[in-house]
Amino acid sequence: MAVTEALDIERESKGGRTRRRIMAEVQSMIDEVGIHAISQDAVARRVGITQSALRHHFPTRESMFDAIFDHIFSGFYLSAERVLLEPGHDPRQRLLMLCELHLDYVVSESDRVALQSFAHYVDNAELLARQSGWYHWITDHYAALLGAIRPELDGTTCRGRALAILTMSIGAWITIGRSRPAWPSLPGIAGRDALLRAIEHLIDA
Repeated sequence: MAVTEALDIERESKGGRTRRRIMAEVQSMIDEVGIHAISQDAVARRVGITQSALRHHFPTRESMFDAIFDHIFSGFYLSAERVLLEPGHDPRQRLLMLCELHLDYVVSESDRVALQSFAHYVDNAELLARQSGWYHWITDHYAALLGAIRPELDGTTCRGRALAILTMSIGAWITIGRSRPAWPSLPGIAGRDALLRAIEHLIDA
């Protein structure tokens, strides 16, 4: 390998590490103070780099948030795809695994970051289109799995129930997110488990 090629790889590796560190710190800042309180100057100081170094990776404040939210969204998409491709599960198991994946993510990750990402998507047509495409993609898979579980159901019913399952999973950010209090009306049962039972009812009813 030529010396210049080795140097290029080293620079790319350092650049990748810096970019990941910036994104991790900004994600923590969103959780701590909210997106509107974050400036590029504050990010540079927190990461310990110059503003010019920050702008090398993210020329604008908006591009920084675009990259972070897209990274989070893409990571969840890949996790769902792995569940769909994993061998050895019947349709009911696979559908419940997808729902558990989504609800486990809701109760373990920052709802403050998630809810602000939803608002950010509305102002970015490209990200909004990707998000909408994913919603249709996962709903189609839910409907196909429901059809395999309940072949007596027609396509419209399967799609309607699939949409209800997705709505319950996304709405969980509002009701059982990490910062939300426990539900006293559900003694002895976690909100996540209550939603999973409701989803099972949609599957089996």
